[in-house]
Amino acid sequence: MPMTRLVFAGLTNKKTFACGFAGAAGVMMIAAFPALAQQPAGASSALPSTSQPTGGAVTTITVSGGNRALFKIAVAPLVGDHDTSNTVVDIESRDFTLSSIFQVLDPKSFTANLGAEGTGIDPASWRNVGAEGVVKGLTSMRGSNVHLELRLFVVSRGTDAVLKKDYDVPPAGVRGAVHNFCNEVIKWFTGTAGSFGTRLVFSATTGRGQKGIFTVDNDGSGLSRLQTTSNVSLAPAIGPGGVYYSGGMPDGTYQLFKVGNPAAVLKNAGLIFGVAFGGGKMAVVISQNGQSDIFTGSPDGTGLTKATQGGLNTHPAIGPGGQLAYVSNQGGNPQIYVDGKRVSWRGTYNMAPAWCNDPEGTKILFMGRDGATWDIFSVDPSGSASSMKRLTQDQGSNTYPACSPDGRQVAFFSTRGGLYSSNSQGMNQQKISTANGESLRWEGN
Repeated sequence: MPMTRLVFAGLTNKKTFACGFAGAAGVMMIAAFPALAQQPAGASSALPSTSQPTGGAVTTITVSGGNRALFKIAVAPLVGDHDTSNTVVDIESRDFTLSSIFQVLDPKSFTANLGAEGTGIDPASWRNVGAEGVVKGLTSMRGSNVHLELRLFVVSRGTDAVLKKDYDVPPAGVRGAVHNFCNEVIKWFTGTAGSFGTRLVFSATTGRGQKGIFTVDNDGSGLSRLQTTSNVSLAPAIGPGGVYYSGGMPDGTYQLFKVGNPAAVLKNAGLIFGVAFGGGKMAVVISQNGQSDIFTGSPDGTGLTKATQGGLNTHPAIGPGGQLAYVSNQGGNPQIYVDGKRVSWRGTYNMAPAWCNDPEGTKILFMGRDGATWDIFSVDPSGSASSMKRLTQDQGSNTYPACSPDGRQVAFFSTRGGLYSSNSQGMNQQKISTANGESLRWEGN
């Protein structure tokens, strides 16, 4: 499975508008937006509330046969090397938990004779502990590679595995192979592969007034820093061949760079403060003469034409059909727009849209200010007021949502201590990293 990334950026220590503008544009944004905390009469209604706690387990999932309760799955130790077995079991258990599809059973409850079973199962033994599915396997060395045989059993279907996958990988490739297997398990049940093995990309403070870009696996492992030209790197996005970001230069300008390329890939007389790619095009935020607009054109930056009119326009996100979502204050408050049409009608300050190909239908995720805190919401692209839903509530401040390529997971930052993941309804919230940042995006979606 090709690697994908989730992308977000931090702000400089200058006064900025929340979407990641700095310097001259930050001053312009601060001047424009303080009064927007007061809601114009009749412009917006109160933000919706959630009718159930969002931190608990998911109650239903969609499988090929319809809706059902969480599927109870047992993850058994592999036959073979003990350390490799522990690694595989840990990764599988974590992926299945984050998927919001499975309830992973406590291994202390297992009553099956694992030694006698080997890589097969005695269905009755697993049925007795409530398991509906069992994952088993074998590991051995083949030269310098690790050989993995991973199997999925459905207890009601008897002793034959319903899914078999073999991998021969270097030791460093075990994690990727297990993620791939978990994605295949999810595909077997739902028809669509999971998104495990993807990467998160973010900007974090590296010093006073400085930001660097880092990556981490979507399960929280493998933190590393990417090389950037600028020591103030903002608003990254995934585009052709890699990660792009807005870089602050010594002369006070902000230009568009690509990780690994010391030269700016796009310059403008104005200040470039954000970019998005998708649908065969680029959308870029350019601030000049006290105005911030979004321009669209080819992915290489040619043929740019202005796509917004009026107000301050930021946070571009390109949808699956090429639609452009963004934030604009043209109606008086920062709100979410799609191709010039306002789609968020509740709340006084909504921003950071992200498209989500939810299995229940395409949605736009965004963050909305609720009093002194922020929470995560979703709305249909049509802008129906009744479609606006809340994903987080009474759990600190939660910001910058992004959606996994398969549409089943939402990632966001929380003042509870880092980066969190939930399902597309905000249930099954799990902390995946202590990393924190802004402008969250996910490659492949």
